[in-house]
Order: sequence, then structure tokens, then C-alpha cells
Amino acid sequence: MNHKKLFDVTSYAPFAYGVIYLANIFIFGLVYIFIFADDFKGGPINYVQALYFSVVTVTTLGFGDLTPRLDAAPLLLVVTAQVVLGVITIGLFLNSISHKLSERKDFAQKAFEEETESKALKKLLTILRPAVVSYMEVLSETYKVTTTKVTGGFVKLVPEKLFAQEYYDQVARQDFFSSETRYGKGVITWGDFVEQENDKFSDRIDDFLNKFATSLPIDLVELLVSLKSHGFLYHCRQAKQIIHFESTQGYRTPRVNLLTIEHSSVEIPEKPNSIRDFHEKLLNLITQLDENTSGERIVMTVDLRKGVTAPAIGSAIADIVKFGPFEPHKN
Repeated sequence: MNHKKLFDVTSYAPFAYGVIYLANIFIFGLVYIFIFADDFKGGPINYVQALYFSVVTVTTLGFGDLTPRLDAAPLLLVVTAQVVLGVITIGLFLNSISHKLSERKDFAQKAFEEETESKALKKLLTILRPAVVSYMEVLSETYKVTTTKVTGGFVKLVPEKLFAQEYYDQVARQDFFSSETRYGKGVITWGDFVEQENDKFSDRIDDFLNKFATSLPIDLVELLVSLKSHGFLYHCRQAKQIIHFESTQGYRTPRVNLLTIEHSSVEIPEKPNSIRDFHEKLLNLITQLDENTSGERIVMTVDLRKGVTAPAIGSAIADIVKFGPFEPHKN
């Protein structure tokens, strides 16, 4: 107990007031026997009578079987002081008890509210979970088309172990101009496929926020807003814009890897970090989902069987090339 709290007599625990109350009885009992033993009617009192008188005095019972002489003014003042101190101590004791009961009630209410909020959050995150699981399937496909590893089967990848520099370097080389996707070769470019899947992910988060944002913790709302509008989701549109530029202007632009600039081998001032930043935020969300929803943990399942399913392994790996200059089409 620090000095400030020591002198604040209203802040003691109930046990402390009990100790003070008992000390009052014994201390005044000693005063009565050693100083005022001869100042009582009927003759001197003994140790037991002194303790008894102290008890009935501090409790204000006042049976009257032991009474001080009225001409013993010092004794009367001591008796008065003991009564006043006893009443004050009892008042402080009751006040302390009241505070303790109030604190317990507040604690129980807070625990109930936290439990209610936790249950509500779990229900809301359960609603959000399918959107994240669906997008993890897209990332699984992105991993597949940007790797050269062939295992001959399905591989389960845990996000917190997978999302590392090697993975970021690999994803940075995805070729948005590739025409090989799950829909077959030449049907849609990889960039268009990624764009439509990213839009789905962004729209589902946006829809979730429109319905439940007011019931979510502010840090989770901020995380979801950051994810749904993250720059990583829009790199694929640049490839689409380049293709449109080529068709309208008649220029041939290098099939540049649009995320190469974030690759670890490229060192420039204020180097972008959208790949790492997006996946770290996504991992934060996945962790919250795993902790607050039932079922298996969210993992990436990748089909690395060669030649069995489209798109093929490594089908959308771009070459790391330098930007520009633009060259006219050669007919």
C-alpha cells in the first residue's frame, strides 16, 4: 500500500476496518485497566471487566452494569472518543462492503457484456468466413500458376507459414497477360480472371460491412475496409488497360510483370509493398476467423498434379523485364 493510499482511510478493504475495530476494543481495554481502573462506580475493575466494558462501549450497547463515575471527566472523554471512533469505523466498514459488492456486480455485468459481444462477433465472423474461404481458393490458384513445383498431388499450405518472402516473390511474377485459366486456354486472360475474383471478394466484404459494420469492433472494420480497397486487388486492371492501349493506339508494350517492382531483386527508393501488406492484413483476418469460428482452420489446398487440371502449374509466370520503351506493332 503506497503512502497516498495509506492516508486515504476511505479506501481500505473491509478486512482492514475489521482489524481497526478489534484494535479499538483491545487498546481502549488496556487504557481502562491501566489508567482508569479506579474511576468506575462500585470499585476498581479487573482485566476481564475492562475488556467487557470496552466491547459494550464501542458497540454502543451500554448495559449499565459497569459505569464510570460522573466526576471522572478524563474517563468520560475517553469513552466518548471510543464510541465516536467505533461508529466511524463501522460506517467505513459498511461503505467498503458496499463498494466491494458494487465492484463485483460491475465485474459480473462487464463479463456478461463481453461474453454477449463475443458471441455476437462469432456469429458475424461465421457469416464472413465463406467469403474469405472462397478467396483463399483464388490465392491457391494464384500459387499454382506461379510455382514450378510438381508434387503429383494435393498440397495443404498453412497461410501463416506460406505468406513469406519466397511466396511474395513468386506471386510478384504472375503474368496477367496469360490466356490460360481454369476456363481453358484463350477464353479469358489471367488478369481478367483475377480481376473478377478480386471484385467478388471486395463486393462481399463491402456487403458485409453495409449490414454489420455498426456491430463490429472498430479495428475489425478498419481491417476490412483496408482489405476491400487494397491496391493489391487492382494490379490486374493495369494489364487490361495496357491491352486496351495497344488496341487503340497501335503500340506494342513489353509484356512486363506488373508486380515485378515489388520483387525483392528490385531495389528502388520508396519501394511499393502492396503484396506483403495485403497478405499480412489477410492473415490477420484469417487468424481472427480461426479463433472465433468453429470448424477446421482456413488453409490453402493446391492441386499440383501435372497435366490433370487447368490451369497448368506455372502457366502464368511472367519474365522479369525492364519497362519500355514502347514499340509500334510490326505488321
